[in-house]
Amino acid sequence: MINKYEKILTVICDYNGINREGLICILKDKKYKYLLLLFLKKYKCFDLTKLKEDFSMESKKSINYGCKKAEEKFFVNKEFRELYFEMEEMISKII
Repeated sequence: MINKYEKILTVICDYNGINREGLICILKDKKYKYLLLLFLKKYKCFDLTKLKEDFSMESKKSINYGCKKAEEKFFVNKEFRELYFEMEEMISKII
């Protein structure tokens, strides 16, 4: 589970050309936060305690709300969907 978690984080960092420390800053952009939540859910490596630890996400309720909003954005926003599929292709190659 942690292995998949780390690989997903690596792909997001590589895609944006940042190091792991910069990931916190990039996740302030809701688009990438939502992508992270969708990928963690898809690959079944969604660990609430790890998310709270690594990214200071405040509560289970806020994380679940973020997941719901991410799914809504996926269905409504074409650009977001394209970005999702592009990153998913990268993730599927390394997982």
